Amino acid sequence: MLLRAVLMLLAFATLGGCAFGHKLDYRQSTTTTSAHTSKPIAINVIDQRPYVISGDKKPIYVGTLRALYYNPFNINTLTGLPLSSDLAEAIRVSLEHASINAKVVYSNLDAEPGQKLLVLTVREWKSDAYMRIRFDYDITASVIDGAGKELASKSVKSTLQINNYILAGSNALLNVLDDKEIVAALSADPVAAVSVPAPAASAQRQ
Repeated sequence: MLLRAVLMLLAFATLGGCAFGHKLDYRQSTTTTSAHTSKPIAINVIDQRPYVISGDKKPIYVGTLRALYYNPFNINTLTGLPLSSDLAEAIRVSLEHASINAKVVYSNLDAEPGQKLLVLTVREWKSDAYMRIRFDYDITASVIDGAGKELASKSVKSTLQINNYILAGSNALLNVLDDKEIVAALSADPVAAVSVPAPAASAQRQ
């Protein structure tokens, strides 16, 4: 039994984004995107995890770590900020690496007039660790233009065994941020409307 406990501690120590103290830093879950635009992008992450909405878990909750006798302990964000804030920062840095000027907003209404908005809706994002680590996520990325029209949307969900919490988060975000439709919507700069002059009166009489 003691050997099993030691092995578990060693396993958790190698999982990345160390779970010791039951905290994770998903700000490190940066990823890549093929998007390119000269226009600034606003980012809003919305946490719709049912246990957070109901109040059963706090917005800082990101998973469960089970002790030797399967006793559950919450894994929370290292920052003490809501998961939505950490994921928004990971997305901001990811876009920054693609030379895109991005800023985090906390409401769709906070985007500047005419600015595109990248919204990540999180319906599930948690891990469950005992002898193995299970990671569940269910997210949707949407690109909304300055007029409030949805240009693209991509939803992904999965339940999988992982070896690294932070890398698993990066891969989840990659699935939406580098989706071809999301990339195209982020990359397409708004085209100014071109007014076509009406025909001259003399031309109309000919």
